[in-house]
Amino acid sequence: MIKPIASLDDILHRGDWCGQLQQAWYQHIPLSEKMGVRIQQYTGKNFITTMPEAGNQNPHHTLFAGSLFSLATLTGWGLIWLMLRERHLGGTIILADAHIRYSQPISGRPSAVADLGSLSGDLDRLARGRKARVQLQVELFGGESLGRHF
Repeated sequence: MIKPIASLDDILHRGDWCGQLQQAWYQHIPLSEKMGVRIQQYTGKNFITTMPEAGNQNPHHTLFAGSLFSLATLTGWGLIWLMLRERHLGGTIILADAHIRYSQPISGRPSAVADLGSLSGDLDRLARGRKARVQLQVELFGGESLGRHF
């Protein structure tokens, strides 16, 4: 179960960074604010985002695939951004490849969860000033039901 929180003040780890990240999304990716994307929790290991169901539904009253894809993308990107700050590494984050398969409709309040345990890649390259490639899995939920892997 994912419990919603009232404000960024309730975030367990680095609420200040989460506030900066959410403001950066709203400033540079205005669609994120229109969709109502919010950071729900960051523990240093897990990163959870959410958005309202209303305004992100399709005509069938299930969640719009584009909204889910955007939520998953922002969640994965956000966790990597936070992880780079944790490790005092710089760099530009670029989504090079993403896959998602919608085998059934998703309904209920959407949320996305990224866990550092699913991260793979060589970040030591960044510390040496080189490009690094990482992979990260994001899980999408509708209400309390697991929907998709991104």
